[in-house]
Order: sequence, then structure tokens, then C-alpha cells
Amino acid sequence: MKATLAQLAELVQGEVSGDPCLEIHGISSPELAGPKDITFIVSPRHEHRLGTTRAAAVMVPDGSLGGNMCKIVVPRVYLAYARVAAFFHPRDQHGVGVSPEAWVHPEAVLGEGVTVYPFVWIGRGARIGDRAVLYPMVCVGEECQIGEDTILYPGVVVYPGCSVGKRVIVHAGTIIGSDGFGYARDGTRSVKIPQLGTVLIEDDVEIGANAAVDKASFGATWIQRGVKMDNLVQIGHNVVVGEDAVLAGQVGLAGSVQIGRGAVLAGQVGVANHLRIGDGAMVGSKSGVAQDVPPGGLVSGIPAIPHRNWLRSSRAFSRLPEVLRRLKDIEKRLDSLERRTGNGTE
Repeated sequence: MKATLAQLAELVQGEVSGDPCLEIHGISSPELAGPKDITFIVSPRHEHRLGTTRAAAVMVPDGSLGGNMCKIVVPRVYLAYARVAAFFHPRDQHGVGVSPEAWVHPEAVLGEGVTVYPFVWIGRGARIGDRAVLYPMVCVGEECQIGEDTILYPGVVVYPGCSVGKRVIVHAGTIIGSDGFGYARDGTRSVKIPQLGTVLIEDDVEIGANAAVDKASFGATWIQRGVKMDNLVQIGHNVVVGEDAVLAGQVGLAGSVQIGRGAVLAGQVGVANHLRIGDGAMVGSKSGVAQDVPPGGLVSGIPAIPHRNWLRSSRAFSRLPEVLRRLKDIEKRLDSLERRTGNGTE
């Protein structure tokens, strides 16, 4: 796979500076790039990384960067990097067909060009879309729907009745449709509440490894189009995650939480049940959300509060030892003053 600098510039909608006919064979970081690779920097503070690079060309946000190197000037370098990387590393063409070591129910329906690796299990009435890829040890339950061009990596389990859309990527070990965490208390005992719903995952979603999406008590736990979820994310029953939302590693959403379109939850965020995170809101890492977050809000901390308030609180917290020392000093002075005053009065 190769392309000229001009072709790559057209791909990313950038402008060429230097030889437009320069052939590029790959992309890598400044440190690892070879003499036929293109590299990139996203801001002027990274320009020093180009000092020892062997790359043939560089993508930069400003034409003044990169010295005399051949370059593509493009405002959104990170997006350009994604597109160029996808060009040089297209999706694998599997073409294995259905392995004789897979088990496929006679009433399951498989589309054209499907790849089913050994030790896959596909239940009765399941429908697998065209060009879908199921890696070893994948389990697709009865009456499941798996969309076209979807990839299920090793060990993924899709419980009966769940639906996964088109062009979805689910990484190894993830479970879709396990029972929601629902129990009624009977004295000191917990009585299981049957989870009667399902999971609906729309198109163009990506879910990291070892995540879990619980099925709903009733209706559906709903992951909308374009959502990106990192490893070890827990989605409780009846949660709705809006289009293009981003959930980083170890996010945990309790039951019936609603995440707005384009919201971003950083690593280890926890959200209490039945809360709403508004469209475009951002929640800082390790935050504990105990109340609704408005659209466009930016919150951090435990409990989560507006980010600026949290920054002030954090600064104040770091000063507490000094404040405590000064307070004790003041108390000693007051005690001394009171003793002297008392002695003088007597």
C-alpha cells in the first residue's frame, strides 16, 4: 500500500508543502517512522520530536512547523492521522467462511461473506449480517441480530434476543445482555427480580474489552449510534447512552441512567441510578455523579460539582495542613492571652 503526498492531502483535505509526488508507504510516530513513512504532530509544543525523525513527511497544523520537511498542512491533525492510518491499514479480509468446528443452529440465518471461526456458537433464530466476523469462542444466543460488517472478537457473548447493529466492533471478553442488577429486599435476604428486557446496540458503536451491557428490566438498554466505550465499562439495566457519547475505562452507570448525545465521561466515573447527563456534558475522571448534569456542563469530584468549584476546592484542600498549623498557633496565642488577662484581672 502506498500513496503520493498529494493523494494523502486530498484524503485529509489538507495542503501540500514540498514534493506532491513523494511516495509514502506508511504512517508512524516521529520516533518510530522510517524513511518512507509520514508522521504527524498536533501542536507546536511537539515540534522538538521532529528533530531526529527519519520520516519522509509530516502532517502539521501550521505550515511554519516542520522546517524544510515535506508536509501536509491540515487544521485537524489528529483526525487526519486517523484517516491516513485507516488508509494504510484497511480492515482485514477474512474470507474464512464457516468453520466446521463452529456450531450453528439449523434455524440460524447467516448472510453473505460471513466469517465464523472455530468454536463459535450461534443459537436458534439468530441472524448474522453480511460480512460479519465472529472470532473463536463467540456465543450468539437465540433470536439475536448481528448487523452487517460487525466484528465480535474472541469470547464475546451476546445473550438471547439482543440486537447489535451494523459496523459495530466488540472487543474480547465483553458480555452483552447479562441480567441487570435488580433485587428486592425481604428482610435480610435479596430476592432476584427477573430481567425481562433486552439490549439494543445501534450502528457504528465500538465497545472495549471486558465490558458489560446489562439487559433491561423491561424494554431495552439502549446504546445509540456512534457511541465509543473503553475497556471495563459497566452499563446497568435500562441505561440509554446517546449518540456519539464517549465512555472511558472503568466508567460505571447504574440502572436507568441517561447519557446525552456527545457527552464525555472520563475514566472511573460513577453515575448513580436514574440520573441524566446532558448533551455535550463532560465529567472529569474518578468523579461520583450524584445529581443531574445539565447540557454542556463540566463537572468533577466526589460528589461531582462544577469543575471550577472543584479546582478551587482542590487547591483549598492542599492548604489544609498549613491552615491547621496556623489555627493551632492562633489557639495557643489566644490561650496565652486569656491566661495573662485572667491573671491581671485577679
